[in-house]
Amino acid sequence: MGLKWLTSCLAVFLLVTGWAEVERGTSSTYSTAPGVRGGPVYIDATEILLLESFPVQVRLVVRGALPTPCHEAVWEVEDQGDAIHVSLWSEADPELPCAQVLEPFEIAIPLGSFESSHSPVRLNGEQIGRLAIGPEPASDDSSLIGAGWSFGRCGGYCTADLAVEGEKLVLTGRSHMSAPPLYVNRGALTTVARERIDAAVARLKGVALDPVYGCPDCADGGAAYLMLAQQGATSRHEMELGRPREVLAELYELAMAMIDALETCGSNELVAVADDCEPWQKR
Repeated sequence: MGLKWLTSCLAVFLLVTGWAEVERGTSSTYSTAPGVRGGPVYIDATEILLLESFPVQVRLVVRGALPTPCHEAVWEVEDQGDAIHVSLWSEADPELPCAQVLEPFEIAIPLGSFESSHSPVRLNGEQIGRLAIGPEPASDDSSLIGAGWSFGRCGGYCTADLAVEGEKLVLTGRSHMSAPPLYVNRGALTTVARERIDAAVARLKGVALDPVYGCPDCADGGAAYLMLAQQGATSRHEMELGRPREVLAELYELAMAMIDALETCGSNELVAVADDCEPWQKR
């Protein structure tokens, strides 16, 4: 979609009666959109509005401030299938003299017309809400529900078990399976993690998976496992640590990255660790 230039606030929104699921942002700063040249915009609030029409017309209302009164808000919208991506930045003539004060703004960005959609909406890379138009798509609730690694002949820290309950993550470390926990760290899946896990699990639909691959923990090499929920049933799949079969390699890498984040208490693109997380190495 081509670039859109700010002209004025649209009074038509006073007539809006439909609403989408909205996550409101407050006092957030969105810098230049990735891959786009321009100045920053400072975001105070966002709303996703549905107009009373068919197909349903959707608008993203953004309120905040521009760097100066000479700046204008510029945006670009792209529906990539997995989400509706909005890039928003500011531009100004560098030769134009201008007072160095923030300029409040409110814009309404057309996102498109939809008969049915349940797509997330992202503003400069951050999810700010999700459309809820039409019936919810059918789902078999397939997902990754657990993962971990272990060493049979081991002293000290020998097992790590990750439980995935919806968006909640709990990592438990032990000296051996029946011992009291050495630590319990918590966190939450990011939107990126959820999308990547769901995509990886979806690619396993109809694939016959073995309960054991290779020789887990043979020659003290360590073992790893993944637990899946598919079509109302759960399954556990064991493998050699660091050597997953190709069919499960994507999920394995995601699971190990989440375990590493909770073990070290370092948030990454997959995991937001809890404030009370304590790195195992510092205990």
